[in-house]
Amino acid sequence: MILFEEPLKKAIIVNRRNRFVMDVLVDDLLAPCHCPVTGRIGDIIFENIPCLVSETYDSNRKTHFTVEAISVDGEQWIGINQGRVNDYVEAFLLENQLDAFSTPRGIKREIVIEGARIDFQIDGIFMEVKAPLSELLTIPLPHFKRRRLKRPIETERLIRHLHALISTLPQTGRAVLLYVFLYDAPIYTGNSNRKQDHLIRQLINDAIPSGLEIWQLNCTISPEGIRLLRCFDTTSHFK
Repeated sequence: MILFEEPLKKAIIVNRRNRFVMDVLVDDLLAPCHCPVTGRIGDIIFENIPCLVSETYDSNRKTHFTVEAISVDGEQWIGINQGRVNDYVEAFLLENQLDAFSTPRGIKREIVIEGARIDFQIDGIFMEVKAPLSELLTIPLPHFKRRRLKRPIETERLIRHLHALISTLPQTGRAVLLYVFLYDAPIYTGNSNRKQDHLIRQLINDAIPSGLEIWQLNCTISPEGIRLLRCFDTTSHFK
């Protein structure tokens, strides 16, 4: 388990003010909190949503808290801090907990290839990490309001990173696309509603025979820390 420096606090999101700030009831006081996801988080309207927040003592920060996780059923926490996902992945690698790289010896982060910044190079093999949140793979209870689902806009970033990752295959013979969920998600095979989904699936499918692998990492988040549930190969689901 990866322990937080301090346990997270339970709180309630009153509303999402904008892309960067949520108004949260913390210790019975309403406080502006940093939202670490600038895009859409599922199709949730953020009104009275349970959450976990971390506290910062950096005087330069405009917000004193960061929303780390939310709950749509009052039981399961869904981690939303995408900015910390690579740190969690590295910690699991160092503890030999990722089956995709069972005993890594050399780990490098953020390697630039063809103008794209690939997240990891592990023993010479490149790995890109994605933590999807525009679609939550869980069903909210009926008393939660839900925004009418819109087709999520797929940025060019994923396509650019895929091209860069695939370009390493002639030299390495293996590359890994790792989807990370800070909750216990079912097998993820992409989002058919996203723009250019067909192109993304085709890129992946065409590269699998050359050594591209797709893996999924499921974790659980609690006030105390992050625990790895399972890391499994999902390549066959993309063929």
